[in-house]
Amino acid sequence: MENILNINMSESQWLQSTLPIGMGGLGIRRASSLALPAFLASAAGTSEIQSHILCALECQPDQHFKNLSEHWQTITGLSLAEYFPTNIQSKWDTSILEKELSDLIHSTAELSELARLKAVSSQHASDWLHCLPITPCGLRLSDEAIRVAVGLRLGANICQPHACACGAMVTARGTHGLSCVLGFGRVARHAAINDLIHRSLIKAGFPAVKEPQGMLRSDSKRPDGALLLSRGGRAEASFGTPRWSTL
Repeated sequence: MENILNINMSESQWLQSTLPIGMGGLGIRRASSLALPAFLASAAGTSEIQSHILCALECQPDQHFKNLSEHWQTITGLSLAEYFPTNIQSKWDTSILEKELSDLIHSTAELSELARLKAVSSQHASDWLHCLPITPCGLRLSDEAIRVAVGLRLGANICQPHACACGAMVTARGTHGLSCVLGFGRVARHAAINDLIHRSLIKAGFPAVKEPQGMLRSDSKRPDGALLLSRGGRAEASFGTPRWSTL
């Protein structure tokens, strides 16, 4: 992973990358993490047929299942009375993963790191990792873009500390670029979103224009667009800075 991404990962960052994508990881599962739920699900699913086969031999209860189920209870803090044995591996696995994520969050001392972990594990924050890399649709990221995106997701060092053109210091994690006032990428993304909203409104049959003239607000901010649905000679709704809305 470090060779592919060209970043150095700490133990906590590696642990995060082994979590499922929906939990803020990269979905690179460890065999050591999957072994326990895989065995428990298999043993629980075949317990009945094992009893039929071995009954004539006066079989004893599966000691391996008993020992490992107790180990699973120790890891997750759950009891089998509450979480009965099942042949569905994900039922055993999810509890272990949730415990790992919880331990990862509670072991984080920095508020910025805590915010990052909660952000990447929130709903829809990982949708970009499920996109197919289709070039004509603009869904294919470059190698450097993937390196930076994964580095920011894991909180890894992605650059050398340096002074930004705006005067602020950029740390090795490179998060300053996400909020820098001189970040040219923000302007391009802002324009792309406006373009997307404008085309969507037109396709939906709502006439709209981008950046109409003479629409200064009382707080000196100008919206980036407005729907051309008027009432009494004025537009009903606008979109852009700081928000947009439709009727």
